[in-house]
Amino acid sequence: MDPTSRSDAGYSRRGVLRIAAGATAGVGAAVATTARARPATAEPTVLTQNCYLGFDVSRLLSADSLGGFRRIVGRFVDRVDPAVYAARADAVAAAVADADADVVALQEATRFRTQTPGDFGTRGAEAADDVLVDLLEEVEAALDARGLDFRRAAVTRTSDAELPAETADGRLDFRVTDRNAVLVRDGVDVRGRVRRTFDTDLAVAIPNTDEEVSLRRGYARADLAMEGVTFAAVSTHLEAVSSFMRVLQARELLRELPGDRPVVLAGDLNSGPRGESAAYDLLTEEFVDPFGRLSTDGSGATCCQSPTLRNDRSALSRRIDAVLRRGDIRATAIERVNHRAADRIRIAREGTDDGTGDGTDAGDGDGADGEQLWPSDHAGVVATFETPG
Repeated sequence: MDPTSRSDAGYSRRGVLRIAAGATAGVGAAVATTARARPATAEPTVLTQNCYLGFDVSRLLSADSLGGFRRIVGRFVDRVDPAVYAARADAVAAAVADADADVVALQEATRFRTQTPGDFGTRGAEAADDVLVDLLEEVEAALDARGLDFRRAAVTRTSDAELPAETADGRLDFRVTDRNAVLVRDGVDVRGRVRRTFDTDLAVAIPNTDEEVSLRRGYARADLAMEGVTFAAVSTHLEAVSSFMRVLQARELLRELPGDRPVVLAGDLNSGPRGESAAYDLLTEEFVDPFGRLSTDGSGATCCQSPTLRNDRSALSRRIDAVLRRGDIRATAIERVNHRAADRIRIAREGTDDGTGDGTDAGDGDGADGEQLWPSDHAGVVATFETPG
């Protein structure tokens, strides 16, 4: 069943459990004693979502001059509309609420900062620190606005790159700080955390300079306890542009994850079945992917919508986002989120023109009625697990 349909029906997984508990409250003491004698069990629901930067950083690889590099980054800056990011973050929070999730794994939970005028390449250059958007804080604020009490269990800063930009308003520096995060609801205990970046990273040279930018990947891990049961929850993001690098990163991940407790591995693998699968195949030598066995959601494609997010019909064609499990924990349900046309968000723009000129406009129109955007270029995945009873 689609997780969003549970809330449409007026109940959630946890609500059903509460109703069942109330209905059996009068059962005799012998049954209660038997229940207390059972081993501890837990039923965590884990949701993963790539929140999407809002632009394709790999386009920097096509720059053949410093001026061209500045113009590409300038177009990135022009795409950062705080109102749009806030609305997209609210869509993530809505999916968390509908899924009744206990653990949320986020990728590309990015902070954008600027400095005007820019001082790139000058002696004693200072780091940009004027916050334009903080996507992780936007998701947290949206969760809070919905009455959902989540906190950060583990956050890993991966890339932290300051880039020179040329915009219509002049030159500035644009700082992109990428993060993987694990958030947990109130009642989930955090017993430990690990923050790692992979040794293998992508270096992007800035043309006509001696500078280069490292685009790093990594993972955030939180060791959690629910109902007396411990397990590790991991949010990871593997490299997008190189299968070879993804495999090296997957090997690092497998070496470092704990073997003494159940592990739920969630994230954007940029690799999956029926596509480029080398990193996915390596991970699933040790981890189980429950999607094919449990889901009724067809291919379960999670990538990728148009970079502008304005495409009318879904363009998802590859399943590269996953929730995998290893150890003494099994999945009981798994589905996608933020993949339906009904999940798109409406952005009200009075009499504006999006100005993309790239032919990907959804055709929903601008003006007072607004335009519709997908919450991310990726769909998310939500899975519910149980420990043996």
